[in-house]
Amino acid sequence: MIIRKANKFLMIFFSLCFLACSNYVWYSEFKDFKNGWPLSAPAIFSYSATSDFKGNIYISIRNDNYYPFSNIFLIASLLENGIEISNDTLEYKMADKSGKFLGKGFGSVKESLLFWKENITLTSNSKYSVVIKHAMRKNDSEFGMKTLPGIISVGINMIDNKQNE
Repeated sequence: MIIRKANKFLMIFFSLCFLACSNYVWYSEFKDFKNGWPLSAPAIFSYSATSDFKGNIYISIRNDNYYPFSNIFLIASLLENGIEISNDTLEYKMADKSGKFLGKGFGSVKESLLFWKENITLTSNSKYSVVIKHAMRKNDSEFGMKTLPGIISVGINMIDNKQNE
């Protein structure tokens, strides 16, 4: 348990260092989960832009060795002033064919930066929210898993396109 907490701390520390060193991160936030990601607890990120933004949106998933799948299904929604302007069902690969988790990190914690939106424009006169839910279920089950084990945190990263200039 101590190793798991140390790995989580190291992942958060290195992620913050990476994001702090980048001039192009416009917005970044994470929601942490203690014992997996509950279906009843979507990750909600709300923000008001202080300036216009044009760039890419990424979803970050931090998982440990308790994650039982090689992929993840997500439902991601973007709201502007409380009105849904985009809703996507997404599937991302989380492990290779041998079962080794993808992503970067030390020890048992891996962080995957998953591409979601490209060249999106957000204006400073609006309030935005991103809502991310998992849509995982076991084979032959009609209902989603009440708790998705092995997911430590879910985040959103908005990267300004200035890095491509």
